[in-house]
Amino acid sequence: MSLLVLGLVFAASASSDFDKDGIPDSEDNDDDNDGIPDDEDHDDDNDGIPDARDIDDDGDGIPDAAEDDDTDGDGILDSEDDDDDNDGIPDDQDDDDDGDGIKDVDEPLDSDGDGVPDAEDDDDDNDGVPDAQDNDDDGDGILDAVEDNDGDADEDGIPDSEDDDDDNDGILDVDDLDDDGDGVPDEGEDDDNDGDGIPDAVDDDDDNDGIPDAQDTDDDGDGIPDSKEDNDGDADEDGIPDSEDTDDDNDGIPDAQDTDDDGDGIPDSEEEDGDADEDGIPDSEDDDDDNDGIPDSEDEDDDGDGIADEDENSASKITAGALALFSTLFAFLL
Repeated sequence: MSLLVLGLVFAASASSDFDKDGIPDSEDNDDDNDGIPDDEDHDDDNDGIPDARDIDDDGDGIPDAAEDDDTDGDGILDSEDDDDDNDGIPDDQDDDDDGDGIKDVDEPLDSDGDGVPDAEDDDDDNDGVPDAQDNDDDGDGILDAVEDNDGDADEDGIPDSEDDDDDNDGILDVDDLDDDGDGVPDEGEDDDNDGDGIPDAVDDDDDNDGIPDAQDTDDDGDGIPDSKEDNDGDADEDGIPDSEDTDDDNDGIPDAQDTDDDGDGIPDSEEEDGDADEDGIPDSEDDDDDNDGIPDSEDEDDDGDGIADEDENSASKITAGALALFSTLFAFLL
């Protein structure tokens, strides 16, 4: 059935001539014969409905969603065509797939053709559902979660991991609250820096640079050493400060039993300690070790690990006592 429908679409596309001028629409650069070239016309079929809201831009009776793009009018949809503009250069080698004279990397993505680039558009497909609430921003029928994420939000040819302005909105990522320009604040997104489908919290290589995070000095590949980046004290970005979170990395293992509380691949025993809140002030000189607003002299859990200082100190004393006893017995046996 689907093959029959597709065949009818191709046949209709090939024979359609909206303005009856003898030139098939696939070859006519002014389908409605209004004197305005189609690539400049915001109402291709002159039906009074702007193309951005028209479900059938060329007025041929076939919904745009069914037609899909066929740049060179050869009856092969661009999504299945290895050479969209039929210039003899395969698309994977062509720097201007649609042959419009503008290099692909220079063309801003504008899914709904409303003249507002997707990076600046709150509703990329103009379906009335804001992108922040839309599970298919570009309206192509493929859920955003399923679509391939190539790690280049603004499609400028520079990987986001090397791009200082991922969405090309003029605001540097370090100052931008929405790096990829998808309408969802960064703090509300589940971090997946390299777009491999594995959340950073459980990814051993957040930026997919081949260097495990445990050995990487710049886990997210943004050019800013981890040691200099702002540490918001919320390892799993769940909105609960680590000082109040009993499972900092959200791995299902309570911090009291976890050997790697923050899930960075480095055992807690190997990480540099002595600065619980990573504020640059050693705990020995810091009046508030976990930066929770409660002075250590009044705080029952100075380091904010969810274990009361009293319990930790007791455990330390027991451990120290056990070690002393073992040493004594070992010396006696010798």
